[in-house]
Amino acid sequence: MPAKRRLDLPAVEHALREVQSRFAELSRRFTEPRDPLTDEVLENVLEGYALIDDYVARGIDLFELQNLNLMLELNATVLCGRNAARRQEFAQHLAATEAHFFNNIEGGIKDVFNWYCAHRSDSVWKRAAGVYVRILSKPQLFIEGNNRTGSLIVSYLLMRDGQPPFVLTLKNAEGYFNPSSVIRNSAKHGVKALYELPKIKKKYAAFLEDQSPERKKFFLSEKKLAAEQRWEA
Repeated sequence: MPAKRRLDLPAVEHALREVQSRFAELSRRFTEPRDPLTDEVLENVLEGYALIDDYVARGIDLFELQNLNLMLELNATVLCGRNAARRQEFAQHLAATEAHFFNNIEGGIKDVFNWYCAHRSDSVWKRAAGVYVRILSKPQLFIEGNNRTGSLIVSYLLMRDGQPPFVLTLKNAEGYFNPSSVIRNSAKHGVKALYELPKIKKKYAAFLEDQSPERKKFFLSEKKLAAEQRWEA
């Protein structure tokens, strides 16, 4: 496996803040209305990036059976952050999400896991795109927050392979939101899905690869990483 590199979280936040500041302008080019990127949503997503950074650094494989529940933690983080009081407020919703995640026959984690296991030899771009399509298409993996959680899982897969994470930017926002609308309005099962979803996955894989930034943009430099490690020691 490629060497692990730690995320530059301030750089990720800077990119997201740029999108936030121009979201109204960007949204005019979206095919469906999107909720604004509030401070709470943005900060929760940042906590999600910190979480996947930790998973990658510790060598955790989210697609091992004993680790599948960590995807629920990612979803809870994008919805509530890491705040215990907020988690308690959302306890009923989080419990319902867990039941849906494990028990939904058509759209639960079993579907995503089986797809991933059957495509382990694909390129990381195709694997990441395929997982995103399985999460976001109907029925969705989570009750809420599928776009954000799915994109974090995409980033996790890319980072495990040594690639930069997917981060929403001014340049890729339209290319992210509009295909995501197509995916979430597509069924993952049925005759139509047999020929539609592979085409959607192929296009999204190409998008992920084409928009991939320089490695140094969202990863800490060796100098910064060494400084952080000295600080933590």
